[in-house]
This record gives sequence, C-alpha cells and structure tokens, in this order.
Amino acid sequence: MNFLKTISILLLALFMGCSTTQKEEGKNTTLSKWRAVITNNHQKDIPFYLQVEGEGDQQVWTVINGDERMKLDEVYYEGDSLHVPLLIYEAEIIVKESEESLNGRFLRKGAYSLPFLAEKGKANRFSVSESPDVDFTGKYAVKLGKTESIGLFRQNGMYVTGTFMTATGDYRYLEGVVEGNKMKLSSFDGVHILRFEVEKEENKLVNGKMWSGKEAFKTWQGVKDDRAKLPDPKTLTYLKEGYSHISFAFENSEGKVISLGDERYDDKVVILQIMGSWCPNCLDESKFFGPLYKKYNEKGLEIIGLSFERSEEAEKAFKRISRMKNKLNLEYEILYAGTPQMTSDALPMLNKVMSFPTSIVIDKNRKVREIHTGFTGPGTGEYYEKYVAEFTQLIETLLAEEPSQK
Repeated sequence: MNFLKTISILLLALFMGCSTTQKEEGKNTTLSKWRAVITNNHQKDIPFYLQVEGEGDQQVWTVINGDERMKLDEVYYEGDSLHVPLLIYEAEIIVKESEESLNGRFLRKGAYSLPFLAEKGKANRFSVSESPDVDFTGKYAVKLGKTESIGLFRQNGMYVTGTFMTATGDYRYLEGVVEGNKMKLSSFDGVHILRFEVEKEENKLVNGKMWSGKEAFKTWQGVKDDRAKLPDPKTLTYLKEGYSHISFAFENSEGKVISLGDERYDDKVVILQIMGSWCPNCLDESKFFGPLYKKYNEKGLEIIGLSFERSEEAEKAFKRISRMKNKLNLEYEILYAGTPQMTSDALPMLNKVMSFPTSIVIDKNRKVREIHTGFTGPGTGEYYEKYVAEFTQLIETLLAEEPSQK
C-alpha cells in the first residue's frame, strides 16, 4: 500500500514538473514553464505560476492564479534590468534575466521591496511528499484573525483552489495543494502576496496560518458550515439621520466640476462607485461596471466613480485614474475625491465607508435605493454570478420606472 502511494506521488510530481497543464482547471493549454516566488520577511515563499512569451521589451508576462490570467505587457529596460509594471498599481517587478531564471525584486513603491525569483521549468506551486488524506471541498465559517469570513474551497486530487469572502470583499483567486491533512494556498494579484496553510480534523480547520505583504501574519481557524453567512452588505453603510440624498462636487481630469445636480443626470439611474485605483476588488468591480455602462447607458444609466487615491496631489491622482480607465476601457466619469482617509469629509451624509469598493445606486428621482459594501468578485464563483444577476435586475427595474413629476 505504501509502495503504491509513493509511486502515485512520484508520477504526479513528474507530471506537474515536466508538462503541467491546465487540465485541472478544465482547459488543455500548457501551463507556465516558470515557477515564481516572492519571499517575505518571515522567509516564507509565496509561489505562483508565470508564463513568459516573446523576447526583450516585447515580452508578455502572464501571472496565473487558479482561473485568473493577469497579463503584463508593458515591460521596459533600464540598463541591464527588466522592469515589469504590475497593471495600474504602484508596483513592479525588476529582474536580471538568464535562460533559466529571472532574479530580482518585487517593489511596492513607497512601501517595501522583497526578493523575487522565477525558475524555468519548475512548475510545481508547492512541493508535495504525500497524497491527500482529506477533502477540503466545501464552505466554511472562518475567523481570519478577528475577521469573520467564509472560506470556499474546491479540491480535485492534490490540486485545490478557493477564496475567502468577508464583509468588505474577497481574497480573489487562491491556488495550491493538499498533502496529508494539510492545505497550502497562495496568490499574487500584482499588489497583494498571500500564503495560507491549515490542517483539517474531521469538519474543522485548525492550526491555520496566513502571511500577507512584507511581514503581516495571522492565525485562523474554521468549521465546515453550508449555512455560514456574512452581514448583509446592503445594511452596513447608510444615510445618516437628517439626510435624504447624496450630494458632492468634484473635478474630473479636465478640471470640470461634476455633481449629481448636473442636467446630465436628470431622470437618470446613477451608480456611484466609491473606489481607488490601488484596490484589486475595485478593479474587479470596474470590469463588471464597464460593460454594464455600455449596455445600459443609452437606456438611462450613468456611473460616476469617486476615486480616493493614495496621493494628495490631483495631478498624480488623475494619472493613475487615467491609466486605470485606459487599461480597463472604462467610458464613464471618474472623479478624484481625495485620499482614502477623506471619505467622511467627501461624503458626510454616510454613516461610514468601511470598504473599497462601495456602490450607491440612485434612482431617477435621486433617491438612494441601495448601498452595497464591498464586492463579491469572480473568484467566488456562484456568489459572483448571483451578485451580477441581482444587481443587473435592480438596474433594469430602476430603468423601467418613470420619474416623478417635478
């Protein structure tokens, strides 16, 4: 029995290391021939898959986490170092190249720098020494440090994907392995580096560890629970007593002051998107809102992004906003509303803004019909699909309503 178990592990490792494919994810194309790691200050590696196509400054890097493909196609050289900007974030990877390795640093500008290494042909995300004894597939009530969460995991043999949902957003795409009774997951989304480890005992998750960023560390635990719930995202942020409407006035990139009182928004359904270009959940929401706007704009839908940027200089903030709009092909108005610490000054009628993003849906009579905290992104699977269906239905319902006589 032990002999057969050992043989199965060796065959799996050979398969993964030499010709790893996306078959586990329902596809047949070849996975990256590179294994990349960013090493945090705890000396913990955060591994992910990397595909590199092309040569020189025509290279295209693709970061792979579960079903996500993050394409990086704006590389450039300074001296003998290759710089790889990470989407619209204030971050980049800087490496020295050889045929078999990419060695350098992951830099979050103004924050920290960590070692980066990618090795060609070493496609195992995590090494494994034994086959699984348990199945992590399912829904779990989880406490990440002090944060109430829901863990969603799907296991196929040793391969596992998943995410965590919280009241303020989700952890997007996590991918890893199971060996024995232990699960290891990791992710790199261009700005966040995450590694999770946990053991399963019957229906409980125990001895959980989470590393994020430069040196953050939390313990976590959970229990399998198909009925696990989070607070209703439509109840967390609301209009304070004494306020009946949303009002604001901020400039766009052309210096024009925009407000809800503008004639352009008369008799329109308006979505206010409280966001920031630095926020991956906001990018996920923007990828949904962009096509939504194109589909329903002629029917009376407007979207206004209120972007809270990590710069007090409007010029710098608008450069990031413009980059985001161009990268995601967003056609709706996005205004600079200040820094993330300024939400209470910018929108004093709200009790609080506890999450980026937060969306506020306003009907044709300028009445607030829904305030939704956070965003349930595509990494959550059926929960994302449910959100998209319900939100789209809300917009269609409001568009069908007639405005009251003024």
